[in-house]
Order: sequence, then structure tokens, then C-alpha cells
Amino acid sequence: MVDAIFRMRFIVPQLWIGLDAVGANFELNWDGSLVRVNLPSDAESFSDLPENYPQNPLPSLVGSGPVFADPDRDERTAALVLFEVTVETTTAFPMPKPDDLTDELRTIADNDINATRPIAEAVAGLFLRHLRAAAPAQSWLGLSTHAPAQYGIAQLEYRETGERILGYGPAQSVTMRSSRIRLDVGSIESIMDDVSARQEPSIADSLLADAWHLSDAQSANDQDRATLVAATACEVKVKEIIQDRVPLSGKAMARMILSRRSNLPELLDEVLLATLGVTLKKANVNLFQAVSALSTQRNAIVHGGRRNTKATQSPLPAQVGSSLFEWLEQLPKRE
Repeated sequence: MVDAIFRMRFIVPQLWIGLDAVGANFELNWDGSLVRVNLPSDAESFSDLPENYPQNPLPSLVGSGPVFADPDRDERTAALVLFEVTVETTTAFPMPKPDDLTDELRTIADNDINATRPIAEAVAGLFLRHLRAAAPAQSWLGLSTHAPAQYGIAQLEYRETGERILGYGPAQSVTMRSSRIRLDVGSIESIMDDVSARQEPSIADSLLADAWHLSDAQSANDQDRATLVAATACEVKVKEIIQDRVPLSGKAMARMILSRRSNLPELLDEVLLATLGVTLKKANVNLFQAVSALSTQRNAIVHGGRRNTKATQSPLPAQVGSSLFEWLEQLPKRE
């Protein structure tokens, strides 16, 4: 076996750091693997790219934006753009490196990369989540679940010489989406009517749109926040529907009930039955169970700080919300 190291570099959206952190490196043990997190010592530390590489080079460090000196602080601040994670390992790949990369040798290197890359990504992701949590006023850093993007080539190399064994650029993917999500001219005309009337979208609809954004792996990919926002959207929507569809004679009673009840499954069962004479629990038990699971996870996050892994897992939070919105919209007004 030959000593090897897996090296991967990541992009940070200009994290402000003190000059004492420039060039710092940190060592940790991750499931038996020796891992190092390295911060750049200058603007070029991690910026090199292969010749003709299809990505513009980035500086490793830049100057921060305008900074004023607080009484107990100076204004000397740098902005971190790139950092590096390395994972030490061993490999059966021969040394010195053969001239021909056979299928057998590629398989050996691929297996080593497949074993170490997830470690580097996990450490980088957790590191960045803690950075964001520790510096919440750096609002440009994005959501806490935004994974750091790969920069350049992630590679397996000989630990002794630094020679690359095998490397890969960022993974490429294509997401297929249904044509049902497009807006046709009739929908846009309706939107323009609301714009002309200076009518804002409903809070429930805007919250549901936010939940879809938070759920999307290509954008926010924040399932916990998607759960919170989708559950809130559902609660707002069911209350809107009850207040809109209940007969005039029952509006005062409905307002009193809604002021005292906010549990989503209760709203869709007992409260809907008392106000509109229908209950989701009987009308669509599968949807009721999905919404109940969404509510359970919302409560677990709010009250316990994390998901309940033992509870029934709901489908995509935003999809549950959309299905509930569709069911609620078809409820008739009561006379």
C-alpha cells in the first residue's frame, strides 16, 4: 500500500476573517481518517487551475468590504474565498505512477476517491455551517444548508510527492421538470389584473412558494426550513379558506374558534367539520396523514430543535402543501 491524500477545494462567498486566521490549518479525526482544513495564506494559495480548465480562476483571499474600527477592534479584515480539505489514506495504486491508466488502475483510484470524497464534503459542509452560525451578521453567506461548491479539480495524489493520481471536476447534473409548472398567458393575464389593482399575493401562496424554493436541491436545499414554512403556509391557508367559505351567520363563531385553535391536524378535522361541515381526515385520509406528518416534524423542529427521525416521514413538504391547497380550494362556500 502507498500513502496517499485526497485534496478538495471549496468556494466560500467571501467570509470575513481576521488576519490572525490567514494561513491557519486545523486537524481532526473523522471516523479514523486524518483530515485537515486549510485556510489560504495568500491570494494564490488554492487558486491554481489546470491549463484550459473551463472555469475562471478565483482568488483564495481578497480584501473585505469597507470596515470601521470598533473601540476594541481594528479594521484589518480579509475575505475568505477558497479553503481546502485533505483526507489522508492509503492506496493500492502503484508508485511510481504508470504511464498507462488501465481500467483496473482507474477502478482502484475511483474506489479510493469514492471513500474519501464524502469525508471531505461532510467536513467542509459542517465547517461552513458552523461559520455561518458563528457569524450570522454576515448575511451574504446564504442559508446554513448551502453546501460549499467545489473549486477546480478534486484529486487523489501521492502523499510523498504530491503527484496527482486521478482527479475530477465538479459533478454535472441536469434536472428534468414537468411542463405543468409553467405559466400560460391566461395565468399571466390574471396576475396583471392583480398588479393593476395593486393587490399583493396572499401570504399563504407566498409562503408556499418559499417552501418550494427551500425544498429545491438546486437552490436552497433546506428541508428543515421548508418544513417550517410549508406547515405555516398550510395553517394560514386553511384559516383563510374557513373565513372565506363559512356563512355570514357563522363568521363570528369561526373567528373565535380560530383564535383558540392552531394545530394543523385539528384545523383540518374538528375545526373544518364545525365550520364547513367537512373533514380532510374522512375526505382524503392519505393527504391528512401526510399533513399530520408535516405538522409533527414542524413541532419537532420548533420544540426540540431537530427532526423526529422515529416519526412518519412526510413527502416533500412543499408538495404536501400544494396538494392541501388544491383540496381546500375546491371546498364550496356555505350559504
